[in-house]
Amino acid sequence: MSIVHSGPRSEPSMLSQDPNLPVLDLLDGAEAGFALSILDASPDCIKLLDLEGRLRFMNGNGLCAMEIDDFRVVDRQAWPSLWPSEANERLDAAMAAARRGEVTRFEAFCPTAKGTPRWWHVTVSPVRAGTGEVHRILASSRDITETVEARQRLEDQAERLASEVAQKDDAIARQAVLMGEIDHRVKNSFAAVIALLRMQARVHAGQAAGGLLGDAASRISTLARVHEQLHLDPGRRDVSLSDYLTLLATDLTQALDARLSIGDALPSEVRIPPSQAAAIGQVLAELIGNAVKHAGGGGQPQLALSLSQRGDRLVMTLTDDGPGLPDGFDPQARSGLGMQICLIYAQQMDGHLHHGASETGGAAFTVEMRLDPPAAS
Repeated sequence: MSIVHSGPRSEPSMLSQDPNLPVLDLLDGAEAGFALSILDASPDCIKLLDLEGRLRFMNGNGLCAMEIDDFRVVDRQAWPSLWPSEANERLDAAMAAARRGEVTRFEAFCPTAKGTPRWWHVTVSPVRAGTGEVHRILASSRDITETVEARQRLEDQAERLASEVAQKDDAIARQAVLMGEIDHRVKNSFAAVIALLRMQARVHAGQAAGGLLGDAASRISTLARVHEQLHLDPGRRDVSLSDYLTLLATDLTQALDARLSIGDALPSEVRIPPSQAAAIGQVLAELIGNAVKHAGGGGQPQLALSLSQRGDRLVMTLTDDGPGLPDGFDPQARSGLGMQICLIYAQQMDGHLHHGASETGGAAFTVEMRLDPPAAS
């Protein structure tokens, strides 16, 4: 390629208007050699084509990248002949654009002369003569094989991950349907057992067995309510403890014809695993059941619930307006199943059960338990 440095003319050429024109004076006639040195120094595959698209020059690094041992093998060949046939339309369009003075860039696949797979970022641009007319076509190809392969690996990985997520979503959807069916069956089973126990309690009314059967029916009814409140949303992975205990206490006191006031409550962001929520709910249900059972006197029992948090521990207090606890009351010595359930669950959660008197003279129970963090999503 030659660059003509012409003298002054009546009509200045594009070259004479170039602000970098003084650089040519420094080259002192060595413009062609300088241009070839620049082309050969490039790490890219640089090709000069004539306007018909035939190869007229390829730099040394380009020959190496394309694994061409001797340029004479491809000299004057049509540039598209080195490419797969599916790339010819794009190459023809790029060369046509260069002849119009336009620059085109694209990415395409082309193996080397020896068949090694390669991806290239190609820039096709015009080379103008001193008159400003397009004289040659410059095609520069940069090897981007590693980049394309890395991108392809990422796309493949993303596709695999998307497939795995879709499969897991399907599994979760199936699990939700299954859990709904199980929940429905459990509710029906609770209802059937409760109905059977109550029927038998009526048959044995006035006998010790009748009282035991009635207690069993009440306890299973309590379990059913704990289950119902806990499974309002079967798909959740954690439970808002304040919402759950408040709803459960309200439901139970309404069912037992008692009045409930709720004092201190936990922040809604206190969340725990459903399994622990079920255990805490069972403790609360037993305390409410005992309070109503032993309230004595006429009218509706008045219960008060308070919830608070100390570090990682729940403090739950339930008081009533009943006659209070008998002298020498010891939860450990009680034979009733309800109090034993409270003690067992409290111990399992590294907690304690405290008892005393309420401000109205009734019973007061405080349970302190360690809260587990919710499972990671």
